[in-house]
Amino acid sequence: MFTQTWNREHYSFSDGFPQAQRENYHPLPQPPSQPPYQPAPPPIPTESKPTLNSSPSTPEPPGGLKIVHLPRDCLNRFLTIAKVNTARNRETCGLLLGKDRGSKYVVTTLLIPKQHSTSDTCTMDEEELILQVTEERGLITLGWIHTHPSQSCFMSSVDLHTHSAFQRMLPESFAVVCAPTSVPNFGIFRLTDPPGLGLILACNAKEAFHPHPDSPIYTDAERGHVQMKDISLEIVDIR
Repeated sequence: MFTQTWNREHYSFSDGFPQAQRENYHPLPQPPSQPPYQPAPPPIPTESKPTLNSSPSTPEPPGGLKIVHLPRDCLNRFLTIAKVNTARNRETCGLLLGKDRGSKYVVTTLLIPKQHSTSDTCTMDEEELILQVTEERGLITLGWIHTHPSQSCFMSSVDLHTHSAFQRMLPESFAVVCAPTSVPNFGIFRLTDPPGLGLILACNAKEAFHPHPDSPIYTDAERGHVQMKDISLEIVDIR
């Protein structure tokens, strides 16, 4: 489970976009019986909502991970919340909270915390309020979500370090990136393990944005253990 140690480093979401970071992406292999995996849905329609396509079959989750159910309308609703910031070329971030249902995790709540942001950074403020929400409702942090208002859809070096803190505590943790002006327009990612998680945890680079070894550091989670489902989602906006 996710630790309730509220280190600001864990919740400072910044995105630099050096070309080298794009090379660390590695798509999740698909079973031979399935058609070739399309890494993302078509571009966002004119109403600036992500297009989600249902997969005809669901592959088994990798590495013995529990399935995570993510409400199908989560991305659309998050983009609606982020619309004002997106129009101003400012990022928005949130936490995906939920419950352990035994054989699976279920995302039940999208928490929008107090935050401040720029075109390529988003930092959560007053983290004690986040702790209060999770404790009062008995929720755990299953993932996090943020926008790239004018950048492409991938995990920057800072994203990778941010996510390593989540995945170290809960192997099923995932990161959602929404990039309204990019194709693909969204991605659901996790660090490979091995080698990605270990590489990032061992990285001691002092610069915020820095290259990592040319290896498959992160991969898709949507076609792995994260599955879109028609289930309810509560929005808690404490800004």
